[in-house]
Amino acid sequence: MKTLYVVRHGQTEWNVIDRFQGRLDSPLTPAGIRHAEEHGELLARESVVHVIASPLGRTRHTAEIINDRLNAMLEFDDRLVERDCGAWEGMTSNAIQREYPDEWAARLRAPYYHRPPRGENLADMLVRVQPLLDGLHALPHERIALVSHGMMGRVIVSHLLRMAPEDAHRVAQPNDVVYRIELGRERRFHHFRNGLGPHEGFASRRPQPE
Repeated sequence: MKTLYVVRHGQTEWNVIDRFQGRLDSPLTPAGIRHAEEHGELLARESVVHVIASPLGRTRHTAEIINDRLNAMLEFDDRLVERDCGAWEGMTSNAIQREYPDEWAARLRAPYYHRPPRGENLADMLVRVQPLLDGLHALPHERIALVSHGMMGRVIVSHLLRMAPEDAHRVAQPNDVVYRIELGRERRFHHFRNGLGPHEGFASRRPQPE
């Protein structure tokens, strides 16, 4: 039975100020480096031997810190990149709400299906990443980690847990959280926070650390 670990990159400078990154990037903060170190120590204890990561800078840096602890097989896959936020990339959420009030309201009404101007919705992201997820069963390793992003993590976890699209918003993944999903007939899942756990169910949201 495959066990999958869904890892979010460590906190970044733009996470702290609530600026949409999407395909853009910002460096890990000192807290973000600590998150990556904690993720690495956790995955080492869990005997993960294969890591697949988004190639964006923040996930690449996180995966490399993780792999300092693991010395696992590490590869990068474009299908794990974060949501294309289109015209909203590089903007803070406050600025988006001021400049795109109608679009922001539409996002709140239908968070899974709404597309930012010239961007992707979560259904688009699932089409992109599903071939990667379907191919995990063919890999020889039993414990695999995917290092991705906040929205991509939501897409992956909600899909693997067979959740309805309208329920996907229940999946929160702050930078210090890793999800573990056992891909058997019954999908058992837990989360770890700051390397500690496992804890039952979904992680709770909380403000970004300073």
